[in-house]
Amino acid sequence: MGEDSGIVGFREQQGACWQLRLVGKVEMARMGATWETSPVGSRKALTLMALLGAHGDQRVTLTEIVDALWQGAPPKEPAANVATLVSRLRARFGLETIIGRRTGYRLGGTVQVDLHEAAVLVTKAERALRSAQPAHCLLVAEQAIKLLVPGQVLTEYPASPWAMDARALQDKLLRRARHVAVESALRTGAPRLARALADTTSAAHQALRAC
Repeated sequence: MGEDSGIVGFREQQGACWQLRLVGKVEMARMGATWETSPVGSRKALTLMALLGAHGDQRVTLTEIVDALWQGAPPKEPAANVATLVSRLRARFGLETIIGRRTGYRLGGTVQVDLHEAAVLVTKAERALRSAQPAHCLLVAEQAIKLLVPGQVLTEYPASPWAMDARALQDKLLRRARHVAVESALRTGAPRLARALADTTSAAHQALRAC
């Protein structure tokens, strides 16, 4: 799948009005100049948003959702329970927040996910570097790093396989962002900046792996 491996089907979003933060504490916030969070609701509603966010715009099956929400002890009517959660989230954040029916769901285009936005930025930075645009590459790579380093992805779900996959993606993206940021700084004649970026991202990377 090339440089976008691990970001299956994710598209750069236009017109997103919500950002879902997976790096650090899971939060939903309106897009804008300030970070104003909005309560998601119950723990299960938050877990559902986190699960869908971890999958980007991939459809998540009902079975996967039920496993994540109830961990082997589902209610009598799991499809109805999930549908109720989806309805509440749509009422809170908009009908296009979650797309799908009872067999499976995915995030809609009105929600931007920080982890996958970082993936888009890293890919852009790599392309800029290959196109001999190191200054632009540096700017974009730094934006990606800013999204990736506030904390570990989905810390509230330490043992969940889907969360572990998302943390592996964060690890991979941070390494790629570090490489292009340092290389672009060197090409722009800024060795001190390159060294500072290398030190900062290495420290962040080690901290994340130690979590």
